[in-house]
Amino acid sequence: MHISIHSSLTVLATLVSLVSAQGCAEAQRFGILQWSPLTLSPGQTFTVTVNLTCAIEWFGIVPTYLDYHIEVPVGNNGHEPPIYIARRTYNQSASPPVDRFIATLPYFSWFTFPEAQYQLVLDNSYMVAGTNGSPVMVVGDISQPINITASPTAVDIHPTAA
Repeated sequence: MHISIHSSLTVLATLVSLVSAQGCAEAQRFGILQWSPLTLSPGQTFTVTVNLTCAIEWFGIVPTYLDYHIEVPVGNNGHEPPIYIARRTYNQSASPPVDRFIATLPYFSWFTFPEAQYQLVLDNSYMVAGTNGSPVMVVGDISQPINITASPTAVDIHPTAA
């Protein structure tokens, strides 16, 4: 039985691509989102870290912008707008491919409800080629549940005259 070098290389390339594709989970295609501390209170600073190794090296998704916000999960009631945390222009020379920054959780009326659920969301905006070769920006997102402790009821900032 004679196997050509070309056939052997084709089989080897296929096997390498299959093994490579198994290196990162599909859920990691836009990044791996983490923050610390895990439970936050309004006014508290926290560190956000997104590891983009899988996104860039395995899926070829190189971010242009990384937008971060907190939202109430869709199944809750759906009328609250997202609370914007940050927009970051991705530093493509970052090594390792990580975006890390410090943010402050804002004081906001939603955070007065005990037992409420929230998600930290990352929108990863990146460029792809359009049908005519022109660049098109598309957005993929990932989200994780985030624990926010209820803040005290807002203080009346318009006291009545005595």
